[in-house]
Amino acid sequence: MAPPPRLSQLTTVVGSFHAHVLAARLGGEGILVELRGLSDGPYPLISEVAVLVRADQLALARELLLEDAVDAAFDERYDDLESGRTDGLDLPPVDMSSGVHPRPMRRALVFAMIALVLVVGVVAAYH
Repeated sequence: MAPPPRLSQLTTVVGSFHAHVLAARLGGEGILVELRGLSDGPYPLISEVAVLVRADQLALARELLLEDAVDAAFDERYDDLESGRTDGLDLPPVDMSSGVHPRPMRRALVFAMIALVLVVGVVAAYH
């Protein structure tokens, strides 16, 4: 029986969604991926997830990630973001004139969800 292949850490990402997208991208190219950390679970906890690949596939995985980063940097669909035009993009409309930016609102929503999960857990533990 052959020993299991040695794994090497490719990168660390924040959040299970990003980790699963990366695993799917690499898996589509035939690279076996293992995720370590809070990569699955019923609660939307944001944590670091280590992305591991076989040591003999590490160079190929790095090349693919580099290619994707270069492609994204030169993607014409996002050129209009700097000028403020978003009519040709598949992005949701965001009204920036209100002074409320979506990222802080998203953080507040995540913290509210975590607080709700904690409260439900405490209530469930005492009943």
